[in-house]
Amino acid sequence: MADATPAIEPVSELQQKLNEIESLGTEGTKNLSFWSRPDWENTFESIEITASTYVNKLIDTSVVEDDASAAKPKISVVIDIIKSRRASLALSSSTTEQIVGICKQILAFGVAGLALSVGFSDKIHTLSSLAQRLIVLAGIFYLELVLISLIVLIWYLLQSHFRYPFLYFKKIGNAWPYFYYSSISRSVNRSPIQNAESRVKAGVSYARDFVTFSDLCLKETPKDRLRAELQQYFLLISYQGYVQQFALRLANLFFYGFVGAVFSTALICLWSLTR
Repeated sequence: MADATPAIEPVSELQQKLNEIESLGTEGTKNLSFWSRPDWENTFESIEITASTYVNKLIDTSVVEDDASAAKPKISVVIDIIKSRRASLALSSSTTEQIVGICKQILAFGVAGLALSVGFSDKIHTLSSLAQRLIVLAGIFYLELVLISLIVLIWYLLQSHFRYPFLYFKKIGNAWPYFYYSSISRSVNRSPIQNAESRVKAGVSYARDFVTFSDLCLKETPKDRLRAELQQYFLLISYQGYVQQFALRLANLFFYGFVGAVFSTALICLWSLTR
């Protein structure tokens, strides 16, 4: 008797959309190189439309208006749940601040120590051989700490200038009620030095943005409000992931650098004692 052919499970609509987004991403990276600087908003446009359309459809089929009697979650209830969860998100890391502070202190003491060593350099040759070796070892160890601190601070600056992917999206990035990127024209000139024409353009942009913002606020439907809350909730979760991972990698960089400095200094110390 021939074996029955196993039935192929149908792919869910969610998985179909995820596969579609993956294929669009693959298609968008075909002509890109390491040095490419395309218009990222246009690059992500098809992906954004696919994701936004699916989420809008999901909202339409998953919730009902507050005055409806269908056995589905009401919009106001879902909005309250999202707001409560969003308010409990941890969006900062004290680890980063502590490590950056330590590196700054190491650099500050390093500059002070360099000035002090220059002032007393002519008296070092009067010390004993052991004291001279200890001073040299201490100098090598501190020099390594200074280099580690510089590397950590440079890495921190790179993290600070990182462009989060949601900044390139208009429909699924920052929600317009919560961040200026989606409510204010990006062409606004924010230079502290402006001529008369720049001031006029800034005033025009402000008036236009205010009118557009007011129109969105007053015409916002309950489903629009739910969409904005959901959008900003996930954006903050994504941002939280970057913050925590950046802090973890910065801590690892400093830790492994410090351990390496200790071991290298210990090896130099052992080598000097065997001479």
